[in-house]
Amino acid sequence: MKYWRIEKYIGIEGMSIREFADKCGIAPSTMSRFLNGKTDIQKKNIDKILKVTGLTY
Repeated sequence: MKYWRIEKYIGIEGMSIREFADKCGIAPSTMSRFLNGKTDIQKKNIDKILKVTGLTY
């Protein structure tokens, strides 16, 4: 699954995946695997992403 809304947010903000992951308090490797669809993300990490981005479920 691709998370285009999150990728769009990262692009608009001009951040790298590492910067975004750090801002969310998630390991960059975990964020990368999540965005590439290689792993499912835990609800606690989804909540961290939503808090930073202002996006909703």
